[in-house]
Amino acid sequence: MHKVLVLDADYDSVNSALDRILDEFPVDVAGKRVLLKPNMLGAFAPETHVCTSPRLIEPLVERLRASGCEVTVADNPGARGYGFVEKSGKVSGILEASGGTFANISSDVEAVRLPGVGITVNVSKAILDTDVLISLPKFKTHVLTRISGAVKNSFGFMVGGDKARMHRELTGRDFSRMLVEVYRLKVPDLVIMDGIVGMEGNGPSAKTLYPVGKILASDNGVALDAVMTRMMRMRPEKMAALRYAQELGLGEIDGSKIKVIGDGGPLSGFHKPVPNLQQVIPVALMDRLYPDLDRPRFEVNADACNSCKGCADVCPGCAIEMVDGRPNYDYEKCIACYCCMELCSQQAIDLVDSFRMKVYRRLGLI
Repeated sequence: MHKVLVLDADYDSVNSALDRILDEFPVDVAGKRVLLKPNMLGAFAPETHVCTSPRLIEPLVERLRASGCEVTVADNPGARGYGFVEKSGKVSGILEASGGTFANISSDVEAVRLPGVGITVNVSKAILDTDVLISLPKFKTHVLTRISGAVKNSFGFMVGGDKARMHRELTGRDFSRMLVEVYRLKVPDLVIMDGIVGMEGNGPSAKTLYPVGKILASDNGVALDAVMTRMMRMRPEKMAALRYAQELGLGEIDGSKIKVIGDGGPLSGFHKPVPNLQQVIPVALMDRLYPDLDRPRFEVNADACNSCKGCADVCPGCAIEMVDGRPNYDYEKCIACYCCMELCSQQAIDLVDSFRMKVYRRLGLI
């Protein structure tokens, strides 16, 4: 039976939480290479709580170093290239928190075929070659995949350009299967989830924060994601990635087969992300019968937008053109990947409350 530890915590009590976690899930790290994989989505400041908090990373690095191992803190952020890594590390505070162990792992890659989806991708060799992998995801929703947890955090194994390609070539269940195939390239030895300040609604980079007040930990990321999903008032068996991970034997999502230590109950008033019909109806059929039903519409906050062109640069469908310094959308090209909204470091892009969203709200689905 898998164990998932759910600890009450705030950023002032991280040290005691880490002591408990490392006692519950001891990892032999002495003399080994240990890679810490945070959720470093992009150049988001710590107060946005989009990325794993540097206040969790810093004490963990100190503990690991004291254990006599070689520590590396690394991630491949967003869907952009090599030069965006260091900027993301600086702005998020993760570079400083790493205490000199931060590394840009996006240039030394290995081509790996993902059997479940039949696609070859470029993955950072540092991830594949490390002796011990510790995943540090955030407790967040995701507008495309519903949840952003341990399995989704492994998407950062892949370099930026290939992430954009996955969004362009894969949709719905195939995208979720791809995430699991990447996850199992290097299954984490330990997962420590920053849930002190979580995110509800249309994550993973929204302004809709939720004071979860927890740190979750497990030696099985799939089971941890299942517990997080239930805390979000959703059902793990409805998550395509978690179902597929269980089918592959990567972990259990059945609550009766997971021992939860601590309070992992549903969070009061937690807002779920907008349901995505691509998870239920094949895209080709939906486009034929209801061509506009699941097409998102975006609103740009002119005061927040700094005309950086980041949204246009990362758009896999080339659906965004800058007009008078502001993004202009061609919705015929939009593939509903939400990368523009997800990777906007100014948090200037929001979903428009469409008729579909209004219906969902009236029915209490979000």
